[in-house]
Amino acid sequence: MRKVWAVVSILVFSIFAFSLTGQQVLDMVKDNYQNVKDEKAVFTLKMTDEEGTVKEKQFVIYLYKKSEDDVYAIIRFEKPVSDKRLTLLVKGADNIYLYMPAFRTTKRISGAAKNDRFAGSDFTYKDIELVYKVSDKNYKAELVKEDEKYYYLHITHNDTELDFKELNMKIDKELKIPVYIEFFNWQGEKYKTITFEKIENIQGYNVPTKILANNIKENTKTEIILNDVEFDIGIPESFFSPMTISKPILKF
Repeated sequence: MRKVWAVVSILVFSIFAFSLTGQQVLDMVKDNYQNVKDEKAVFTLKMTDEEGTVKEKQFVIYLYKKSEDDVYAIIRFEKPVSDKRLTLLVKGADNIYLYMPAFRTTKRISGAAKNDRFAGSDFTYKDIELVYKVSDKNYKAELVKEDEKYYYLHITHNDTELDFKELNMKIDKELKIPVYIEFFNWQGEKYKTITFEKIENIQGYNVPTKILANNIKENTKTEIILNDVEFDIGIPESFFSPMTISKPILKF
């Protein structure tokens, strides 16, 4: 009798496990990300061109999660000297501001900039968003398969302004965060991959500390390395304003 119940239990568990939809998996990842209210982090950006030449930049990012769909960000470059104090403010696709210290000017830029390269790297601004906000109301996710450790999702969207049409995403079941993403353009060609190479538990959060983007078409790559991070430090919503990013020192 015990054996019968054991078999029944396994069958019930298996049915439940495979009843998850792709959207439910994506929402689970989103909920895992949602726990952080705000964040300040320092990153190094290493860019390698097709000839193997490496360039480095350093930037600080401030994040504020107003709601499930509203994540504000300020990105300020500290190195090299030529980029020092160059600052970007993002408050949704239609509210993007760039401060250029050389001209002492803040200008609003088009939402189409989400396809632009982040600091000349192999990441776009939309890719950077994937680091802290995977789920999107425009994404439709299909659970292609799963194994003991990972979910495998195929993701499409209806945003014609984005460079990519489809994504393949591999998600760690235990950590509930992506570990590998493949990007396909509107012609169905795979043109870029992003690998979350190193993940650490910091202050109770599972955080990608080394991320690698490979540009397949151009044979270039970019690493983002996390140097330092603080969570839930009380950054106010008012900090994320065009006036803030023009200041020599960012204070909140």
